[in-house]
Amino acid sequence: MNRSQQQTMTQLQTGVGLVEIMISLAIGLMVLGALTYLMIGGRKSSQTQDELSRMQESGRYALDVIGKAIRQSGYRLDIANPLSGNAIEGINGAGMGANAKPDTITLRRDPAWVKDAHNSLKGEEANCAGGVIISDNDLDPKTGSRPVNSQLLVTTFSIDKGELRCATISPSGKPTSAVLVSQIENLQIEYGIAPVKNGKVNSYESANAVKDFSLVSAVRVSLLVKGTLPNTAAGQKQTYSFNGETKAASDDYLRQVYTATFALRNPVR
Repeated sequence: MNRSQQQTMTQLQTGVGLVEIMISLAIGLMVLGALTYLMIGGRKSSQTQDELSRMQESGRYALDVIGKAIRQSGYRLDIANPLSGNAIEGINGAGMGANAKPDTITLRRDPAWVKDAHNSLKGEEANCAGGVIISDNDLDPKTGSRPVNSQLLVTTFSIDKGELRCATISPSGKPTSAVLVSQIENLQIEYGIAPVKNGKVNSYESANAVKDFSLVSAVRVSLLVKGTLPNTAAGQKQTYSFNGETKAASDDYLRQVYTATFALRNPVR
C-alpha cells in the first residue's frame, strides 16, 4: 500500500470529534426540553379543561336544584286555601360586593297530590333530605271542604364551609339538612319585585330591602364556584366579577360565576 492509499484509509477511519458530540448533545437536549415543555403544557391545559368542566357541572346542577324549588314555591293543594306561612323568604349575608357573606333563601309549598290506598287525593312528597311529608288537610266528609295544610315542604338553601346545603323539616318536625354540591364558595340572591300581580318586575332588591315578600315574582341567583386544584400560573391571580364587584383571587384556585333568574309559578297574592 503506497503512502497516498494509507492517508486515504486514515481519513476514512477518523471518528466523530468531541465538538460534534457536544453539538449533538446540545441539540438533543433542546429538542427534549421542547418536547417536555409541550407535554407539561398539554397536561396542564387538559387538567384546566377538566377542572372547568367539573365546575360547570357543579354550577349547573346547583342552579337546577335551586331554580326548581323557586319555581315551585307557593304551590297549594287547595287553591281556595292560603299557604301556611310565606312562600319565600330571604336573609342577607353580612358585607357587600364580592366579599359579601353568602345569602340564605327559604321556600315553602304544599306537597304534590297523590292518590292513597282508598283512591283519595292526598299531598305526599319527599323533601330535599329524603323525608316524606304527608299533608294533613283531608277532605271533611260533612262540609266537603279541606282545611289549610300545615305539613309543608320547607327548603332552605345556604352555604356552609364551601358546601351548598339544603336544610328542611323532617316528618317528625325536627330540622335536618343535606349537602347538595361541594366547592360552592358563595351564594347571592336578588328578588324581583312586581307591585302588580302577574305584572312586570320593576326592580331587583336584596333580602334586607324587600318590604313585602308577597310582591316577589322572580328570583336572581348567583353562585361562585371554586375549583378543587390550583390551576393558574404562578404569580397570575385570576380576576372575576361577582355580586357587582370585580375582585382578584387571593389564591391560585380557579373560580367561575353562574347566574340565572327564575320566575315564580305560584304567586300567592
